[in-house]
Amino acid sequence: MDRTSRFGVFICIFLLVGLEIAMEKFYPAPPPKPASAATTPATPTATTIKAPASITSAPTSTAINKTEPVAPIAPEVTTVIENPAIKVTLTSNGAAIKDIELKQHREGDGHVILNADAHSNVLDLAGWPGANAFQVKSSSPDGVVYTADLPGGVKWQRSYAFGTNHESDTGMSGFLRKVSRKIARMVGQPETAPMIYNLDVQDTLTNPGTTDVTLPAYSLSVGRAEPLLVRKHYQTISNQYLGSGWYTQKFYLTTINNFNPSSIPIIGIKTSDGKDLITSTSINDAPLHWLGVENQFFAVLLTPSSDHPIQHAIFQCFNQRDSGGYILGTGSDSGAFDEEHYLLPGLEPDIEAAAFFPSVSVPAGQTVNLNYGLYAGPKEFNRLDALGDNQGELMNYDGVLPFSLLIVPMLTVLKFWYLIFKNYGVAIILLTLMIKAITWPLQSIANHSGKRMQALAPKLKELQAKYKDQPEQLQKETFAMYKDYGVNPFGGCLPALVQMPVFFSLYFMLMNAVELRGQHFLWIHDLTQPDSVVTFTLPFILPFIGGHFSLNLLPIMVTGLTMVMMRMTPQIGDPSQAKIAQYMPLVFLFIFYNFAAALSLYYVINNAVSIIQIYRNLKKPLPDLQRKPKKK
Repeated sequence: MDRTSRFGVFICIFLLVGLEIAMEKFYPAPPPKPASAATTPATPTATTIKAPASITSAPTSTAINKTEPVAPIAPEVTTVIENPAIKVTLTSNGAAIKDIELKQHREGDGHVILNADAHSNVLDLAGWPGANAFQVKSSSPDGVVYTADLPGGVKWQRSYAFGTNHESDTGMSGFLRKVSRKIARMVGQPETAPMIYNLDVQDTLTNPGTTDVTLPAYSLSVGRAEPLLVRKHYQTISNQYLGSGWYTQKFYLTTINNFNPSSIPIIGIKTSDGKDLITSTSINDAPLHWLGVENQFFAVLLTPSSDHPIQHAIFQCFNQRDSGGYILGTGSDSGAFDEEHYLLPGLEPDIEAAAFFPSVSVPAGQTVNLNYGLYAGPKEFNRLDALGDNQGELMNYDGVLPFSLLIVPMLTVLKFWYLIFKNYGVAIILLTLMIKAITWPLQSIANHSGKRMQALAPKLKELQAKYKDQPEQLQKETFAMYKDYGVNPFGGCLPALVQMPVFFSLYFMLMNAVELRGQHFLWIHDLTQPDSVVTFTLPFILPFIGGHFSLNLLPIMVTGLTMVMMRMTPQIGDPSQAKIAQYMPLVFLFIFYNFAAALSLYYVINNAVSIIQIYRNLKKPLPDLQRKPKKK
């Protein structure tokens, strides 16, 4: 690098750092807004209850209320309610939920359990004195009712009951429900049983006194974003999915990476320190419609009634950090991994979220009801979308571009084929064939363009020999020849451009499709994981692969088929560049090696059909190109 270049690089770095400092100085982030408290003056006709000294309504200084051992009025009573879908364990300490077992989804030797080993129970309330000691008023397998006394004479009753939503309980759209019923009648099988994953929660506040009572602002814990284990180990690739999803006018996802220090890309200059606490107001100060914690396939989602929205939320990270301030397991600290390069137990992302609400006024002699919906189950788009209030946005299909325009129809088609064949591997193959049938005419246009380029190849070689020492003139004459013979050198790009949004849509759909989790096909044990046949521990870490090498057959098949396609396609242009291009699939092998088997299966079938189409095209004779007459 010469002196001028070094000076230019130095100026660029200086400007980037200066811009960051100037932005922080002249456009500082707005301070978090404190929770509004519509309090009533303390007069003989009104009572205002103060929050405990340890609780403050300011989002900048409030941490998630940890469930600490307390001295309750009565011994703790644990109650279990369950249905075919979930098993909910509740405690009288706070009238909250300890954990939720998903009975239809397995993990290891048992079932998936949400909020296990959390710092707080789900719907644990902080801010009201006496909110930790309840008595069980009544209970049944379908619900439970708790009662507690609050200062000022207010009677608090919290009830839990399984919700009913005919649109969401089957996890299918209206079209798929009709198809399912018809198939069930045709084969003589029972219809798909509804699975209820949502709870209706109601807090009833009754003031039997003669003075109005105002309860202070409060928070409700939504619990922990539960890390999922694969073969008894946490996969760090899941960090991009694990965190807290929330919705104002748009969807936001706060993950483990948001708690790490910020730095300028590539250069690596740190611009801000890591954070243990993040508030929604630092991102968007609008009220939240709903708040959830999630991993790649499951979520706990709190949705209050529209007349009592979430004022703001906080997200707290309890993980340890390395000397650079980065959360252990997310930076370069090798001490976070064992000798087999797996993340050490206990270092999994530990993120919890809490929703904050304004103060509540309970008039004398009246009752106030606070209603919440709690969903705890799989992240299925149809099931979430049917809950209303844009809860289907939790799938984050439209993270960068509106891929949901393609994802939702493809997901419907995928489930349609599954209803018929009861195998998602077969359903993916049939979906791929349908996509290829739609894009077949476009591929034919590309093949025709390639054939014309092949016919023009001898004339292009003559130009290359004639102008081999004049690259600029060669380029000019080459494009002139394309124009004279009516050949479009970019005609083969059209199918690739069409395939890109399809590929990204399939990627986002298949990587988050809980329907594919644990589904078998041929040698594949789980369509959401790589199709590993055997796994070896490496003495080093490879980019995109990690510290373990698994023999994944599908990515190897994809690479092989892609190389066959490139060798079959006529190569026009610089031979050295064409030779390099033939080995590009080996680069993509490393990138795609650990993708979900479902995505690799799609590409195997897609490439196999493309090879057949290219072969048919090669059998056709070369077109007779004629120079276009020049306009006078």
